[in-house]
Amino acid sequence: MQTLQDRRARFMALHQETRAFLMPNPFDKGTTQILEGLRFDALATTSAGYAFSRGLKDAEGLITRDMALSHAAEIVAATTLPVNGDLENGFGDTPDEVAETVRGAIEAGLSGCSIEDFSTDPVAPFYSQELAVERIRAAVDIKKRLAPDFVLTARSEAPIADPEHLEMTIERLNAFAEVGADCLYAPELVKHDDIEAVLGRISKPLNILAGRQHFNLTRKELADMGVARLSIGSGLARIAYGAFTAAAEDMKDSGTFGCFDRAVGLSDFDPFLKGQG
Repeated sequence: MQTLQDRRARFMALHQETRAFLMPNPFDKGTTQILEGLRFDALATTSAGYAFSRGLKDAEGLITRDMALSHAAEIVAATTLPVNGDLENGFGDTPDEVAETVRGAIEAGLSGCSIEDFSTDPVAPFYSQELAVERIRAAVDIKKRLAPDFVLTARSEAPIADPEHLEMTIERLNAFAEVGADCLYAPELVKHDDIEAVLGRISKPLNILAGRQHFNLTRKELADMGVARLSIGSGLARIAYGAFTAAAEDMKDSGTFGCFDRAVGLSDFDPFLKGQG
């Protein structure tokens, strides 16, 4: 019987292969089962997708730690795949608060989680590098004690608008790696040359956010470059909610119902759903 430790070990091993494995992000039990049925290697929660499902805006502090971890546990229970948790900034500014979030993530059955350096403070939106590093250090310390094979991903959120910003991002990522982060992630990395520049100067696996508009690099290209992991973030949730909204607007404005010609049949979902027996 597969254990949570087995899932963590499998997830850690995926990061060592540098083959740009795909890690899509479901936002409820049903989408989790669909993605498992499609045989992806691993899954991840999405803070934005979950917020949408609760009628809340993302990244405004409206999702609490308990809410996020309860949602993560529901996703874990709905799949046999490793699940990474999008745990925003760790639901607190201090290293101790981040450590408590990582403890909860391990207890919820997650195989890994990401911690951002975005503070949610409009005046100072990013933690200083010193504090950001201490927060990751605290996360690493707790995971080493409780589950050494739990994959801790450190995220540098700042925009990458020019070479100076890129240099600052590389500096942060390396600082996170030095205190023990297992995977590195800068969501604003989108350009081929910038990704190559980062890969040439870090020693830990790199995650790239592929679920975005106008992202033209292919999985093969990213794998050939040495990217370890591709996440989709809120991409699938935005497609789902966008299609729902577009169909609702179409029938309201046109008074016709052709939008449902695009809908799949109920039985098309049956292979992914549970029933009696």
